[in-house]
Amino acid sequence: MRILDRYAAKQLLPVWVWCILVFVFLSCLIDLFEHLDEILRYHIPAETVLQYYLNFVPMVFVRASPLALLLSVAFIVTRLVRHQEVLAMNASGMSLLRTVVPFLFVGWLVGLLVFFVNERVVPVTAVVYEQLRQEVFRGQSSQDKLENVTTIDRANRLYHARLFDPKLQELKDLTILEHDTNNHPKRTIYAQRAIYTAHGWLLLYGTITRLGLHGVLTHDPEPFVERLLDLPVTPAAFRQPNADPDTLRYGQLRQLISQLRDIGITNLRRYQVELVGKITLPLMNIIVCLIAFVGSTRRATRGHLKGLGISLFWGMGYYISVAVAHGVGKEGLLPVWIAVWLPHVIAAGYCVRELRHAA
Repeated sequence: MRILDRYAAKQLLPVWVWCILVFVFLSCLIDLFEHLDEILRYHIPAETVLQYYLNFVPMVFVRASPLALLLSVAFIVTRLVRHQEVLAMNASGMSLLRTVVPFLFVGWLVGLLVFFVNERVVPVTAVVYEQLRQEVFRGQSSQDKLENVTTIDRANRLYHARLFDPKLQELKDLTILEHDTNNHPKRTIYAQRAIYTAHGWLLLYGTITRLGLHGVLTHDPEPFVERLLDLPVTPAAFRQPNADPDTLRYGQLRQLISQLRDIGITNLRRYQVELVGKITLPLMNIIVCLIAFVGSTRRATRGHLKGLGISLFWGMGYYISVAVAHGVGKEGLLPVWIAVWLPHVIAAGYCVRELRHAA
């Protein structure tokens, strides 16, 4: 790395650290004020509140990191342009495409950090955070009916139900997929209703299907009217977010999609969008660096606060387009991969084109 590259990176990193700390602090502060009434009313211990926000921070970091990079890169580049330092770099033979490299390098490093936190830290902390939010802070009534609930037990059985009624402790349209030691499906159980009793789950009006190698049927489906099964899951398991995309790593989420497909669940777009999003989320840290650099080095706005404003405006437009693309993918208006990748490709392509023309 050249001296000029190290110079730009050393200026950017401290500003990014300060921005991400401010975003984390403000997010926690806003959330604290939202829950302050509940904390005082229910006398929630300080240790519980601290645990809640310690598990809240990793999710804020992952989501706010691109925005912090956008702001810090736009600020640093505007300052460099104002002090004629970018002009000096260009005069030394560095094009704008070459000048942006140290900022992209920092974005790449931050993207790797975001990917690590999202893969290793968030799946653990999100479970604790969601449980505390629902149980301690009354984020969700324990009597609310839940749709499309999914959970996995310690024997690698996958459970999916169309509707879960916590008040009646009843599942509707329950499908259970069992796997062998090689993770191949060996049996599926379907029941129109499943009621939790003191002796286990009472399954009503369903079928049992046994599968052989490669998921081929070995026998005709066995119908039943009533079947009592002692399964290692309780109704509480269907309220826990252990099958929520935020609580799963990339490999686990991909496996969950495959298992849901094996039991005949066809509407998997929500999970597929989240799966692709786990790849594109770190990439956003690089693209916002491009957006901020291009917006701050335009000829008409170089060195002015207007350039900073344009960078932030473009960056927020990029954020909104990513959110819209995820919604389009989940609704099935476009294929998932195209919908999720489209705003990133358009933003990166436009920025590279602008830098080439400026050069």
